[in-house]
Amino acid sequence: MAAAFQLPPAPRQMGVFENLIARQSETLILREKVLSLTGDSFEIKLANGTPVLRVQGKVMSISGRKSLFDIAGNHLFDIVKEHLHIHTTFAVETPQGQKIMEVKSGFK
Repeated sequence: MAAAFQLPPAPRQMGVFENLIARQSETLILREKVLSLTGDSFEIKLANGTPVLRVQGKVMSISGRKSLFDIAGNHLFDIVKEHLHIHTTFAVETPQGQKIMEVKSGFK
């Protein structure tokens, strides 16, 4: 199991979904099951076990698309691996397919 890693707090609140912005620091637990019958699906929970988000993935997806939902079942956004880039690149898209942001790996 990997060691816990804690980021420094952000200088101010930031977020797209007002109802998911924490008013204080929160520890999130992501526990993905490697050989699960549900594919790449799992929940993101607070340290006390309260579910915050549900991640739904497909077992055999070329893009590795993962859809994130709030606990009420509202589709918030998708994370998609983009191909044909030199560096590993992921895009975050709205449910309508509009790119919100992009995350790339790089050399140090």
